[in-house]
Amino acid sequence: MPHCPDCQQEAPAADSRCPLDRSFFVLSCCPRCQAEVFPKERFCAACGSDLEAAPVRLAAPLKAASAPARVAATLLDGLALLVACEVWFSLGWGGGLPVVVLLAAAWWGLLPIQAGQTLGQHVMGQVVLTEDRQELNLKTSLARMLASACSWAFLGPLRALFRADGATSAEVWTQTRTWSLQPGDRVAPAETPA
Repeated sequence: MPHCPDCQQEAPAADSRCPLDRSFFVLSCCPRCQAEVFPKERFCAACGSDLEAAPVRLAAPLKAASAPARVAATLLDGLALLVACEVWFSLGWGGGLPVVVLLAAAWWGLLPIQAGQTLGQHVMGQVVLTEDRQELNLKTSLARMLASACSWAFLGPLRALFRADGATSAEVWTQTRTWSLQPGDRVAPAETPA
């Protein structure tokens, strides 16, 4: 049964993350026979192996978000950012290109940190993680944002249509992926066996 690696709570049927601490659910398996084990078991029920050395935690399968879904999320984010800029300017808090750049950097650079989501990603059911399903830190998120901005200058996102895995140039450069979270998916950072 998938469970939270931090609080050991079992996963509800339709959630990907623990409602208490927002950690991705994991599925623990015996390192010897790969049978599913429960979080607090000391011995594997299938082969009897001692699980004191920590069972292997596997991430549930994730599907990469499709190109149309990523475009839709980006368009929603652009529209939300446009509204945010309009509100900012109408309140008289300053204006010009520097404000737009700072708001865009905050929107696309800071919101995806720690598996957070922009408004468009939330609506489209997406999350940005590294290729090995780790949450983005500040450095990786800002690098991804800058790589995305640079790739648009050279029509880099269009290259995703011709790649077998559908990754954009920015995703390839920063080793990140936009994953699709469907109801019932249980995702977790993948760990390698010890």
